[in-house]
Amino acid sequence: MSYNTYRALPLEGLYDLLCASVKDMLSALESDDGNLIEFKVKKKQVEILVEVIEERKKKKVEQV
Repeated sequence: MSYNTYRALPLEGLYDLLCASVKDMLSALESDDGNLIEFKVKKKQVEILVEVIEERKKKKVEQV
C-alpha cells in the first residue's frame, strides 16, 4: 500500500492492519526458511503504520 492509502484509513483500520502486519512479520521471522525479505517488507509496513498512527493521535490531541 502507498503512504497515502495508509493515511486515508480510519484509526481503527490502522490498528487492525498493524496487528496483522506484526503477526505476519513474526511468522516470517520464525519460518523454517527464515524469510528475511518478507520480514523486511513487513517491518517497513509496521514502521509506516506506527508513524501514521502517531501522526493521527497527535492531530487529535492538538484539536482538543
